[in-house]
Amino acid sequence: MRDLTPLHLPLFVRQFADTSFVVRRPLGSVSPDTVDKRAGEIIGYLFGCYCSTTREGYIHLVATRDDARRAGVARRLYTAFTDTVLQRGATALTCITTPENQGSLAFHHRMGFTSTLVPDYSGPGKPRIVFHRSLTDGPAVIVPARPTDAGEILTVQYAASSCEARVYGDPHLPPLVETLDDVRVAIEAHTVLKAVRDGRIVGAIRVTRHGDTAEISRLVVAPDHQRRGIGSALLAAAERHLTEVRRYALCAGHRSTGHLRLYHRHGYLETHRVTVTPQLTLVYLSKDAPAR
Repeated sequence: MRDLTPLHLPLFVRQFADTSFVVRRPLGSVSPDTVDKRAGEIIGYLFGCYCSTTREGYIHLVATRDDARRAGVARRLYTAFTDTVLQRGATALTCITTPENQGSLAFHHRMGFTSTLVPDYSGPGKPRIVFHRSLTDGPAVIVPARPTDAGEILTVQYAASSCEARVYGDPHLPPLVETLDDVRVAIEAHTVLKAVRDGRIVGAIRVTRHGDTAEISRLVVAPDHQRRGIGSALLAAAERHLTEVRRYALCAGHRSTGHLRLYHRHGYLETHRVTVTPQLTLVYLSKDAPAR
């Protein structure tokens, strides 16, 4: 409903094209009789840039078509931008809006931004609300992993699982025998979320949909970042990631007391146990997904 073309500066699709993103309408059916003629059109976009001197990701403009609102388009754009600038060492996100833009104010507050009204920000008599979000405060930033993250995720997985291996007296636990290609395939074929702090991957989790169940697995946190809430943040993010499921399911070794306590705190209940080896029994747990 607003004409945003004055804000469409060419530099955001030229010099800053690698930090600007679009979301397109799904292609849908390939049948000529049923294909949506609007398939592939842009339904949302974000223009942004990264400042290496301040380690700040700046969002210049984000917009979503009216008929595509409330579908998570803006959140997807922010996630893609955040992931990109985190890879470059960003420690904060910044953007601005006009004081009367209450929709933007509400959205950014939901996204974890703080806001400050700055008089004359854009010139005399032109106040702006400045949004700021730290990428280092709190447990970590949770974003989808990329195939190029496989090596770093595998390193965290080995470090975290080595501690578990000592508990079970077994150096061949499944997370310890995975290869780099295994992790890369998991990222490409399923959903792998990573926890990033100060530009470093410090945790990861996988979530896969099987019918009406979201199966959560491979929750790992770097040993030097454990007991900081990162495991809880990853688990909560995994639960939010898949919608339209009826339950969440996961498992842990019977001696993995830290994982079991975490799952119990999040409302998971034991369903059954399976003995794998004399040293390892898997405890299976599940909980109902909230109504949406």
